[in-house]
Amino acid sequence: MLQPIISADSHIIEPDNTYVDYIDPKFRERAPRLENDEKLGEIFNLEGIGPIALPIIAGAGCDPREIRARRSDFNDVPRGGWDPKHRIAAQDKDGIAAEVIYPSLGMVICAMPDGNLRRALMQAYNRWITDYCSENPTRMIGLGQSAGINPETAVQDLHEIKALGLRGVMMPGQPMGDADYDDPAWDRFWAAAVELELPVSFHVQAWMI
Repeated sequence: MLQPIISADSHIIEPDNTYVDYIDPKFRERAPRLENDEKLGEIFNLEGIGPIALPIIAGAGCDPREIRARRSDFNDVPRGGWDPKHRIAAQDKDGIAAEVIYPSLGMVICAMPDGNLRRALMQAYNRWITDYCSENPTRMIGLGQSAGINPETAVQDLHEIKALGLRGVMMPGQPMGDADYDDPAWDRFWAAAVELELPVSFHVQAWMI
């Protein structure tokens, strides 16, 4: 192929330190971290949701019938999913010029019921993915996350994401309030996204698998 190949829907797999090390300290004790489950192996336990086994968020290339049944540990996760140097090497091997990068566990976090915790976790992720993509920001195009609590905080999230140098934003499928994204109350959010030149993305939620 003569044209460069760009993956518009790639994902990372958040390592154990993503939220614990990058979160506002007042939320640190509530941040997900790897725990061991006798049946599932290593899991992330999300407040208000429950255990998330690694194959649910790192099951690319696996037989769907085995995803829920297979015990897995983080050592089984392809290293390029969390190590940027290995990511670039994988791009070179596969002939990929660049990738637009989404979260994995972060998609499940979109469903967490506590808006303040959800937002703190997404802010932590935004800091982590900024560091990850700094290895080669031309080839790794990181998208930030906003918790979609309300239009005012979502606009604040956009400004934080822009300041970090991220290239777009992924929103939860539904905002937390009564007004959906097409309500005039959200006009200020859409205007800010245009002004800041941050494309807005939505993604099928991992927790619906």
